[in-house]
Amino acid sequence: MNTLIIEPKNKADYQLFIDLAKRLNVKYREEIGVEEVTKEMDFFSLAGNFDLPETSEELVKSIEEARTSKNIDTKWAE
Repeated sequence: MNTLIIEPKNKADYQLFIDLAKRLNVKYREEIGVEEVTKEMDFFSLAGNFDLPETSEELVKSIEEARTSKNIDTKWAE
């Protein structure tokens, strides 16, 4: 089987090719381009990552230490 790779310049052309493939009942496969992967990697490098503690107790402790207010209103729970 032969493979045809088409690289449209905009989303409208891309959608046209997808619709044509569906209309012709042609098997097609969508792949993420290098630019898309780079954009996703840039987002995660900007957003950073969250290093989880080893245990749930350490996670609870880190959350409690990060609170800005130590006095929590619990009147609603009474």
